[in-house]
Amino acid sequence: MPTIGLIGLGNAGRPIGERILARGYTLTIYDLNPAAMENMVRRGARGAASAKEAVSDITLTVLPSSIEVRQAVFGEAGAFETIQPGMTFIDLSGTDPDCARELQSGLEEKQAAFLGGTIHASGAPAIVIPQGQFTIAVGGKREIIDGCIGFLKELAQTIICLPAPWMPKAFKIAVIMYATANNIATAEICSWLTAQGADPKLFLKLLRTTGSQASAARLEEFMKRDNNNGGALSNSYKDIRQALEVAAALQIPMPLLSMANQIQEMGRARGLTRLNSPAAMGKLYELITGKDLSAATMNADKKLPDSREPKVIYLAD
Repeated sequence: MPTIGLIGLGNAGRPIGERILARGYTLTIYDLNPAAMENMVRRGARGAASAKEAVSDITLTVLPSSIEVRQAVFGEAGAFETIQPGMTFIDLSGTDPDCARELQSGLEEKQAAFLGGTIHASGAPAIVIPQGQFTIAVGGKREIIDGCIGFLKELAQTIICLPAPWMPKAFKIAVIMYATANNIATAEICSWLTAQGADPKLFLKLLRTTGSQASAARLEEFMKRDNNNGGALSNSYKDIRQALEVAAALQIPMPLLSMANQIQEMGRARGLTRLNSPAAMGKLYELITGKDLSAATMNADKKLPDSREPKVIYLAD
């Protein structure tokens, strides 16, 4: 059984660490927050004094963005100092595609294996990750993925495998791009209907009756925003900024995304960053339209996926 290193004990990193310990692995951890480390040490992990001391047979980074990952890997006392040939490094952080390419290049020079990955959890990470009820999308060379698949199956219910380390990063940001546009459009639609005295729940019934299932799903997701444990506006904002930075580097216009980012800026200016994205957009549109959107809510919680044997899916390039 390989030893595991984990750098980052935030909203996703901590429950992943708990999952690793529960599966019987030897785990070494590092985080800038001493309290987060103390909690995991009490659970049986070994604390490290720096990122380089957390490096193990398989080392994971679960950090907020490319800034933290570059510091943890290439910075002073970073993991890059102690990575050895034959070791494996898996980045599950909120990094952008360019960061994944940079990590791949550096680790290949060290003759170490690299996988870029993303976490997809439908619900609160603190609940679904320790139970293994989430998905990991991972990209890299097939032989590297195959060498890690046993460990990854211990963590998640579904492993989606892609041909290159940067692909999960790009695809995760693309998911956020869809979700952001949908949240804004739905908040605007509900405000427009409410201003005319129409019940958004009646509109939902119409969508279901006419077979507009995709639109109904978007509206229902927005209506569950008060019970939605998804990502905060601050996280969505970070991903949209990364998408725009990539677009700028590619010299392609993104007018819709740029407008969505400006609407997110309005939410940030009003102190809504800690709300999940649908809730933040709902509150923002209440503020800017003066219309109460409480009728456009549902009490139902998100359903967790049923427990089952882990599944591995290889997607062709």
